[in-house]
Amino acid sequence: MYSIAIMGISPGAYVFTRKGHPAYVGRSDTNVDARANQSFHEGDYDLTSTIYPTSSPRQAYLKECELFHKHDPIDNQVHPRVPAGTNWRCPVKGCEWH
Repeated sequence: MYSIAIMGISPGAYVFTRKGHPAYVGRSDTNVDARANQSFHEGDYDLTSTIYPTSSPRQAYLKECELFHKHDPIDNQVHPRVPAGTNWRCPVKGCEWH
């Protein structure tokens, strides 16, 4: 079983690879470690991953957007969703969600 561990529970974003190339970008607004473990088992990814713990759900969303645009094309082609009750915009210029 694949398991990642970071220091403590925090929001954050992550990137999974396949054959050494970025293949999936995700985030959690509460516990990036638990969400990454769940997502990892839903696809065929290398054991290599990069976790970006953040200090807030907003920072996790902004990081996921940045990674999503940086690593296109990837498995998840739908732009990261804004958390319910917020109206945050994507930080990437030129994005329709900017």
